[in-house]
Amino acid sequence: NNNPGALRASATTSLVRSEHNRLRVGRIQMDIHIDSAATELKLLERALAQFEDFCVVTQSVRAAFPVDVRVLDSQGTVLNS
Repeated sequence: NNNPGALRASATTSLVRSEHNRLRVGRIQMDIHIDSAATELKLLERALAQFEDFCVVTQSVRAAFPVDVRVLDSQGTVLNS
């Protein structure tokens, strides 16, 4: 029953060297920005507790390397960590 508005996502990767000195992705930091203030959203805590479980990409690549996901509202407030 929420309308968070537009969503924007950005990813920052950290590179590491493999045992053969080849560059590899070591970690990804994902930031998901919603176009609403947290106070405007219903059942926000419940949605934040569940959303990563449903993300096909995040759950798939986490087997290979860490993925950190932050959700930020329109005020820049981090809603999860």
